[in-house]
Amino acid sequence: MRNKLLFASSTVAIAIALALLLRPARSIRQEPQLATPERIPPAARAVIASKMRHHAEQLPTLVSRTVVLDYDGVARVAGEIFDEPRLARPLTGDELNGLLPERFFALQDELHAGARRVVEAAARHDSQRMAVAFGALTQTCIACHDVYLRGVD
Repeated sequence: MRNKLLFASSTVAIAIALALLLRPARSIRQEPQLATPERIPPAARAVIASKMRHHAEQLPTLVSRTVVLDYDGVARVAGEIFDEPRLARPLTGDELNGLLPERFFALQDELHAGARRVVEAAARHDSQRMAVAFGALTQTCIACHDVYLRGVD
């Protein structure tokens, strides 16, 4: 009887050890993805998507820094957004930029100005202005994504 109990407990211990050893180290969290506008050719989408991906990497950091009132961190991340090169408005025959409506470029300019307002509020350690500026910045992001996806002014 004692041998059977020892065997059963050893088997359970081995099974638990194997389960712990073979489990995935961590699960990969799937982030929400922006839909793909089919009216824009894949090569052009790739250029625009690379800029948007960079913003997608910056936004969680900006949110967390804003919420915990890390003024230096907020100024740094918003400053990175401010410093990013912008897509030029379309010229005659310009393939990439000609696929996007004027509203996209106006919102791009607003993103630039909004990032500046976030930096300025953070530099002043003005939490109220920073919150308002950050909220306006995210509204601009959402409006821009809408124009990118639907393609209407």
